Amino acid sequence: MALISAIPELNAKFELKVMVLGKIDPGLTAHLSLEEQACLQTFNYKLYTYPAHLSKLVSFVLNFQPDIMICSLWRASLIGSMVKRLNKNITFYSFIHSTRFAHVFDRICTLAASKSADKILADSKAASDFISVFKKPSTIVKVISFYTHPSPPERKIAEFNSNNIKLMFLGRLNPIKNLPLAVDMVHDLRERGWPVTLDIYGRDNGVLNETIQHIENKQLSNYINFKAEVNHSGKLAAFSSHNFLIQLSSKEGMAMSVAEAMQHGMVCIVSPVGEIPNYAKDMASAIFVDITDQKEWDVALAKIEKVFQNPSLYEQISTTCFENARNISTYSATLTKTIQEDLDKAS
Repeated sequence: MALISAIPELNAKFELKVMVLGKIDPGLTAHLSLEEQACLQTFNYKLYTYPAHLSKLVSFVLNFQPDIMICSLWRASLIGSMVKRLNKNITFYSFIHSTRFAHVFDRICTLAASKSADKILADSKAASDFISVFKKPSTIVKVISFYTHPSPPERKIAEFNSNNIKLMFLGRLNPIKNLPLAVDMVHDLRERGWPVTLDIYGRDNGVLNETIQHIENKQLSNYINFKAEVNHSGKLAAFSSHNFLIQLSSKEGMAMSVAEAMQHGMVCIVSPVGEIPNYAKDMASAIFVDITDQKEWDVALAKIEKVFQNPSLYEQISTTCFENARNISTYSATLTKTIQEDLDKAS
């Protein structure tokens, strides 16, 4: 989503090719012009056939002869490392998005890229700190803003009503997001008498059935609803009709959905992982939940209840996170500036 937001500016300033290692959702790129959509080159191979297609993927890059090559996530990192070995004149950026390796292939390919890259990009200070342990001493790590849009001129979120408290989740329905814990939070708050509902926005990454079963076990089917994955305008509509965003992840990088929700003034109930503690403070601009300890879970419930009971505290937290994000730079602006600076140095 961040890359898609930058394609118009990148295409306007540079000769751009985007290799997509998978499918393209037409709904996410429909707003791009035909010229911008033509930048996208799809290579939709099943993962187990990926090694057989590596030479074709590497040849595509070499034939394009880029001045700068940016590779994001482990499969692209493998291609980048191979291209860099074959053509050292290409400036190679390796883009890091997490504070942990997802699996052994991620570790191998990401570390290989960090060793061969001319510059490492990170989507957060947390990701930058993580990869700095593994990189060459001379390699620069640059943090790129992951805000996809400028902050709105004013807050547009649902008016707080303690008789109808609306929570939302926004993101991939992935095991690391711990959706069953969000369900537990709704259950425990309702057990304490709070009329809480939860709307879940996002694409299933393997936990939908498990989460539905957990909702049924907790007898919450009337209070938790699954919504479709949404584009930017859909996010704005969701923000404007809810009071709180909940995300109780085990790990994160930037945590884009949290950052964007705070950018619009939503009060976020979050586990303080990844970059979140660097842009949010407990009970000042968010509500932190320690998901590792049952005693801390009860402490978090008490903090949430405190906000529910005190509309002025809710307003204070909402205003603080909105004001903190007023002057943020966007992904498009910071990435474009970074590329242009390196091109200027090279010339």
